[in-house]
This record gives sequence, C-alpha cells and structure tokens, in this order.
Amino acid sequence: MIEVVDINVFYGPVQALWDVSFEIRAGEIVTLLGSNGAGKSTTIKIVQGLMHPASGEVRFLDKTIHRKSPHDIVARGLCLVPEERHLFPFRSVLENLELGAYPRHARRIREQTLQWIYALFPVLKRRRQQEVHTLSGGEQQMVAIGRALMAKPKLLMMDEPSQGLAPLLVTELFGIISKINEEGISILLVEQNAQRALRLAHRAYVLENGRITREGPGKELLGDPYIRSAYLLSLIHISEPTRL
Repeated sequence: MIEVVDINVFYGPVQALWDVSFEIRAGEIVTLLGSNGAGKSTTIKIVQGLMHPASGEVRFLDKTIHRKSPHDIVARGLCLVPEERHLFPFRSVLENLELGAYPRHARRIREQTLQWIYALFPVLKRRRQQEVHTLSGGEQQMVAIGRALMAKPKLLMMDEPSQGLAPLLVTELFGIISKINEEGISILLVEQNAQRALRLAHRAYVLENGRITREGPGKELLGDPYIRSAYLLSLIHISEPTRL
C-alpha cells in the first residue's frame, strides 16, 4: 500500500526527521504514536505532499509520490484529515462535504458516498444545511472526516482526530474509525491518545525526537513497559473537552 523509506527532513539547519521508515499494508490501521514535537505532523506533511524531504522516498501503490503535488496525491487515493480541520465555516455542512468529491472517480459516485457518510454520521444529515461554524467541535470533526471520505480514499490519514473532544465522543469516534476500516480503507492514525490508538491499531510505530524507536502490533506495544511509563501514564490525552 504505502512505504516511507529513510525520510530525512530539515527546517533550516535543524533536522526534524532522521531516516524515518514505516509501511502500511492494505486493510490495516497503523498508529504513529509520539509526544508533541516528535515529528508526527511533519511526517504526515511529507506523505501528503505538503512538504518535500531532503532525502528518502514515499511510495504509494508502487508509485513514487514524494515529489507529487497534494492534489495529485489525493487523486491517487490518499487523503488527510488535518488536525486543524480546515473547513469553510460559513458554508453549509453539505457544501463542505461536496467539496471533498473533486477527484474524477469520486464525482461519479458522489451521491452514493454522501449517503454512506450520513449513515456514519446521522447528525450531519440532520444539519446538512447548517453553516459549519454553528456546529460543535465534535460535529466539525465529523464534517472533516466526511469531506475526506468523499474523495473515496484508499488510505485515510488522520492527524490527532480526538484532540479537544469529550470522552464520550472520543469513544464514538474510534468506533467510527473502525467502521471506516471495515469498508476496506487503510488508515494511518496519528494520535497522542496512546491507549485508544494502540487498542485499535493492527500495528504501531513510536516516533521520538524525529526517529522511529519502536514498532510492533498495537496490542503488543500496549503492554510494553516503556510505552506504558512514557505514554500511557504521562501522555494520555488531556484537553478541554468540546460540547457534543
């Protein structure tokens, strides 16, 4: 599906990523775990084509993509739900969703995909004519995920999807991520909520100070003493919850 091989990234004279390598196989949920500043978002930007590495390679479906434009990468079937969401606040829920269906293959089945998204997120169907800025934070996250799904991705990347959400909504969100994966969509989940992410993931990688330091099955890493002390105790996601 996708291979990231020996990626090195610099911000000026400062090296942010050091020989980062990982893979995601078809049908997998893979978690990239790390604290703030570890290099997770930089890694996502490289894969999505928002930045170019100093060296290394990204291959998606056996094609090199690390020098391609973000538009081309989305058209190939790789989509990102960004941490900041980047929604159009004064457009309706429906308009925001439809904007995601710009790849040619997605436009042909737009209505079918839209109905599937409404089944995943019934509240979005009820509020489809509402402007996005009137929604709660959790509902806005649903719109961001739905918009990415409208592009009919083969691989969906999610950058800190649970950030700022109330615990009940986090539980609902991870259930929906599992349902999306059951539809055959591979997922790269970038998360600080270590316990939730590792329980869900088929495999996981730990990124620390720009380097991959551990990898393995999610449930195996969940029981790793180092992971438990470094992440499950000190880095469990703590934030101001949004209203549902």
